[in-house]
Amino acid sequence: MYTFKPFVFMKHEAQSVERPKARSGHRIVCDHKNLYSYGGFNPCISDTDPDMQNDQTWISSKPLFKEVWKFNLVTQQWKRLPGQDNMPNELASNAVILRGNVLMVYGGTGVPFGHSCSNHLYVCNVNDGRMYIVPAKGDLPEPQYGQALICHGSYLYTVGGTTGYEYTCDIHRFDLRTGVWETVYICSGRDQSEPTGRYRHELAFDGKLIYVLGGGTATEAFGFSEIPAFDLEMNKWIILNTYSDNDDNTVPEPRRCHGSVQYTDEKTGVTSVVISGGYNGDHVFSDVWRLDLNLLQWTCLRKCILPCPVYFHSAALTPEGRMYTFGGIVKENNKVVRTDAVHSVWLTIPKLSEICWQALIHYCPDLRHKSQDELLHMGIPLKFVQRIDWYDA
Repeated sequence: MYTFKPFVFMKHEAQSVERPKARSGHRIVCDHKNLYSYGGFNPCISDTDPDMQNDQTWISSKPLFKEVWKFNLVTQQWKRLPGQDNMPNELASNAVILRGNVLMVYGGTGVPFGHSCSNHLYVCNVNDGRMYIVPAKGDLPEPQYGQALICHGSYLYTVGGTTGYEYTCDIHRFDLRTGVWETVYICSGRDQSEPTGRYRHELAFDGKLIYVLGGGTATEAFGFSEIPAFDLEMNKWIILNTYSDNDDNTVPEPRRCHGSVQYTDEKTGVTSVVISGGYNGDHVFSDVWRLDLNLLQWTCLRKCILPCPVYFHSAALTPEGRMYTFGGIVKENNKVVRTDAVHSVWLTIPKLSEICWQALIHYCPDLRHKSQDELLHMGIPLKFVQRIDWYDA
């Protein structure tokens, strides 16, 4: 029988022959309907791999993936979008966000890492895969990778990143209306609250403060007992002390290359950020932690453990509160390998109608074989029927 189980990870087996190869350094985002994966890296795919021998896009971009994939959350089928011709060559450790049906991609690196970095913004229509560069002027940031991105109003803010040699925590913003970059803050050491330069960190945002979560350099990882935050109104950095988990008085161990999602509870109005996995240079993590941004209180979600320790993966959250993870680097039989696994976990308790929809998917896995009219005639609400991507079926 179907049982709704919050905070328990489940694995999704792809129901399509076409599917992305294992990868790291990619980014994923989610909407109501699909998970979208951008870019990535895998140097371990053999030239004799039968799936890749005739893939001209892979042959021209290996070991990077010049790809945008979508994974339908109902049918669990993958589909590679067209439009690779206009994708950049810097395809690892980009910053990616989804706004409506537009995927925004900034920064990133080619290989060797740091040899070729990007400071261009690309947008991709996730409906048809069309991708193009956004013309920009003004004070452009230095080309980097491993930066993090948020969208606030008509601005994109980029924080931190590395050239492969130097690490920053500088902040720049791009006006989506005018196409102009401007410098917000350059860390120069003039203020003791300025954070150490870093890459592969994550951001949270509450409308006023940008919180910088973890990250590191090639040799170090940063912790979570103190969190740097940038006040957009005051235009200054502050250091926030967090509160440890009530049960064992701990906070997450320092890490970089972790996953992160943010959500606001509709009932309480509490905004939380959830981090998962990551790496500190020696240890790969499988733990999941939640930070209450109102109280700055950490909680270890002890029953919510990743299926295996992983880093350089990516995490995204559906509007309904379900977190998905895809890919990354794991250890199998003492070997470091990349994975193509998709997992999900409910971080919130959704509406009863959503739970009923999940039960229906469980009992009727062949929904994709029915037409939209048939599903509506069965009494399934239109908003759920529209989540099925028949183009993938």
